[in-house]
Amino acid sequence: MKLKLAFLLLVLANLAVFAWQQGVFGSLPESGREPARIARQLEPERIRVLTDKEVQQLREKARQAPAAVVAGVDFSGGQACVEFGDFTQADAARVLARLAPLALGERIVQRSVELPGWYMVYVPPYRTRAEVERAAAELRKLGVKELLVIADNSPMRFGIALGSFKDQELANRHLEDLQRRGVTSARVADKPSTAPGTRLQIKGVDAALARELAAVQKEFPQSRLAACQ
Repeated sequence: MKLKLAFLLLVLANLAVFAWQQGVFGSLPESGREPARIARQLEPERIRVLTDKEVQQLREKARQAPAAVVAGVDFSGGQACVEFGDFTQADAARVLARLAPLALGERIVQRSVELPGWYMVYVPPYRTRAEVERAAAELRKLGVKELLVIADNSPMRFGIALGSFKDQELANRHLEDLQRRGVTSARVADKPSTAPGTRLQIKGVDAALARELAAVQKEFPQSRLAACQ
């Protein structure tokens, strides 16, 4: 008897649930249904379509917004000290010319460093400064723009540096290019040796200036930007 009663109650409960799902006992209040809830969330009166000009202005603001990190340097504190290098003496002159429009003034300092493992392309030393200056002028007439008269007291004094390369194959290719221009006196060093180099230290750099430096750095792929040590 008890089993029959339990079975009957279970059947009645299932019927009641089915009837409720079919709306026999009335519909659900609108406030609990999905369309009403979404309508309240969207607030259509606050939505408007941006014009092309407004979209462009938003993009420009996002582009100009200061970044926390540029070229691996953290600018979340505002300004930072940045090192840019290392450069051969010839490249240092070029990069300083590229940075001149930024008017860095006393914020930029040149540090002397040694560049290890470089194969130098060079013209052997002349006896006097007058001779090497005449030779340099002849090279310029042949279209050689990147050269440096070595004037220190090293064994290469009064020689002419025409480039330094970490890869000997690149040095040989540069020599071949010079020979095609008519430069017959150039040589490639047999062994890599240290060479004088330059590292730039720039103080008071903000994110905007760092982006300018990063653009210049792309022209000198052997160099890098980093926070001052």
